[in-house]
Amino acid sequence: MKSIKMTILVLILCQSVVQAQETNSITVMGEADKSTEIERYIANVEFREVIGDSYRNIKGKTVNEIAKEFAAALSKVNIDFSRFEEDEIYRLTSYAYNTSRFYFYKTASKSEVELILSQSMEGVINTKVDIISKELTSEQIGKLNKEAIDNARNTATQIVNNIGRTVGKIIQIEAPQSNKYKYYSATEIKEPSKYYVKVVFALE
Repeated sequence: MKSIKMTILVLILCQSVVQAQETNSITVMGEADKSTEIERYIANVEFREVIGDSYRNIKGKTVNEIAKEFAAALSKVNIDFSRFEEDEIYRLTSYAYNTSRFYFYKTASKSEVELILSQSMEGVINTKVDIISKELTSEQIGKLNKEAIDNARNTATQIVNNIGRTVGKIIQIEAPQSNKYKYYSATEIKEPSKYYVKVVFALE
């Protein structure tokens, strides 16, 4: 994966050099390190009907029975199941529409999520967590833009130095649209996050 990313970077730099030689401008991508602050967690659970199996000594349970058992287990760790919301839309798109029910729980507490995920019982499956980041403030966006633009200028300078040109004023900046919220998986939240801008510089 690293070799692929490096190859792509080299191709972009080569393209930038060719552009700089043929025109009086250069376009580069600038980047800045972005920290991710968590706004809230969404714990998702599915209750699926349990088919009895005498060989494995498993008793059959309806979805309602599973939900009641799950609610009772959560009450022991001070989590109120009535705060869960049923995900009707997800259920409509599920192949197990008649034998499953889907719920989600919103919280800012990581410990509550851990308690929910720790409840292991027959019929409670597909537990997962969505992580929603906090919206960036105008001040944070401004700081990221400045850092990314400075990075872009440094990159452009390294490129055009090889062809005897210098980087001049900024002609155009394209910053990413900032969504109010962004969803992350548990894997993504552990990885460094980057903020990118595309900058067009005049050449002198």
